[in-house]
Amino acid sequence: MNTLSITTYPKQELPKLGVLTQLVELSRHDYIYIKEKLKPGIELEIAKDNSRIWDSQALAVFYKGFKLGYLSQSINRTVNRMIFNFGDVKIKVKSVHKTDLFKGLDVLIELR
Repeated sequence: MNTLSITTYPKQELPKLGVLTQLVELSRHDYIYIKEKLKPGIELEIAKDNSRIWDSQALAVFYKGFKLGYLSQSINRTVNRMIFNFGDVKIKVKSVHKTDLFKGLDVLIELR
């Protein structure tokens, strides 16, 4: 007769995955006034921008009321779908380019 040994494993949670992307049009908005204050890990706000009539999916990114720039058009649709399907998303600074601050600002977008 064969015996069956049953063991229980602790429940493992999947890591929270996010979308890593860059903000665009940094030099056209308030980014120049606060670029020195942005550090990795700082939370940002994201809001739909209806003033861009040529881009109905436009999402602007803000830090304490200062507009930094926009999410690129290639990622807008995905993030809008995340917001519609799952509710609010969390966006935070991942890294800031050290040499050329206008080269880009990397952000991480996660589900709350």
